[in-house]
Amino acid sequence: MEGRMRIVLCFVVVVLGPALMLAQSEPAHVEIVASGDGFALERNGEPYRILGAGAKAHFPLLKASGANSIRLWSTGKAALLDSALKYDMTVSLGLYVRPERTGMDYDDEYAVRSQIEQLKTEVLKYKDHPAVLVWGIGNEMDLRYTNFKVWQTIEEIAAFIHEVDPHHPTMTVIAGFDPAKSYMIRTHCPSVDILGVNAYGSIENLSRNIRRFNWDKPYMVTEWGVNGPFEAPMTAWKAKVEPPGGVKAEQRKRRYLELIEADREQCLGSYCFLWGQKQESTATWHGMFTYDGRPTDAVDAMHFCWTGSWPEHRAPSVMDIRLNGIGWRKDHVVKAGESVALDFDCPLCEKQEVELELRLFTEGFTNKIGGDIQERPEEVDIEFKSAEGKAMTFAVPSRAGAYRVFLFAQNPHHQVSVANIPFLVE
Repeated sequence: MEGRMRIVLCFVVVVLGPALMLAQSEPAHVEIVASGDGFALERNGEPYRILGAGAKAHFPLLKASGANSIRLWSTGKAALLDSALKYDMTVSLGLYVRPERTGMDYDDEYAVRSQIEQLKTEVLKYKDHPAVLVWGIGNEMDLRYTNFKVWQTIEEIAAFIHEVDPHHPTMTVIAGFDPAKSYMIRTHCPSVDILGVNAYGSIENLSRNIRRFNWDKPYMVTEWGVNGPFEAPMTAWKAKVEPPGGVKAEQRKRRYLELIEADREQCLGSYCFLWGQKQESTATWHGMFTYDGRPTDAVDAMHFCWTGSWPEHRAPSVMDIRLNGIGWRKDHVVKAGESVALDFDCPLCEKQEVELELRLFTEGFTNKIGGDIQERPEEVDIEFKSAEGKAMTFAVPSRAGAYRVFLFAQNPHHQVSVANIPFLVE
């Protein structure tokens, strides 16, 4: 009898397994609904406001923080569709259209046709995955481009998607927004349903410009956060000046509440950048996690934006940092081998136990743009000592050159706030 029961159970698994997989492979129906109040997104008939992040990891915390969607820039990470589905999140699935600045020639008919046909196979492969929310056709194709034929490629792919996939809207993503871009996409890409805009400093005027420049369809903010390195002030030796972590977290919170959420008429939601870590002028500029996976105060800011309340445990939040008494906005020039003092302001540090760490790197000068891969600078060994109050001292390198010192303030829950100061050793 026991053996017979095992056979029956195995039979049930074999029969139900494929049926379950079939049910999971049914796509969610997503559509744009227009009304007198503007535009809204609906998923399976229910309103769907995008509370999203550019994310490839840390999904449990992302879900716990209130997010419901992630953005992928290409199908190269399509395995994350299953990860998103596991946490009941959707995906803005990117189709990588090669930008002109990487060497793509949009006058080369063979190269153009090869790219389009390959992307069509990607659409057919993933269009029925239940986590797909929208298609993102290309990312920042307008960045330093000269050949307007790229919009023909965008349109052909968008039109193909409409033919084969009735369930998911199409979107193309641009770097910032201006009248020329609005005109080109309205004129040459009628099959694009949504405009995705990557906006950092320019987010301050995005909602107004959407209307000024006659974009009459919905949009979403597909990358946003703090001002990027390309918008930052520089020292006399051309090092980018990065605000402390607490200042950046406050800026994220204000921009979300006052700029993104304030536009419920045309804006369908957003994807903050970056729920992870990457080197972009510094190792901490856009990343909401450190290189070793510790969440920063930026994560707390998004938890507040998405849920309306702070998490139970908050990261420290460094609001100011000084080298030899001079604040982070000023140039810092020191002598080789000199002993210097670093101190900082962190109101939240007063309410919890905080561990401090200093790390020193050579300056990471780069001309890379648009999220292109950058190498991490060389780390320099230093010894630092705690001084009175929150001050610390260390000896700068004896070798002349440009450096950057990073302060990490971490609580017992491994949440961290990071601030840095670039300095020049003479």
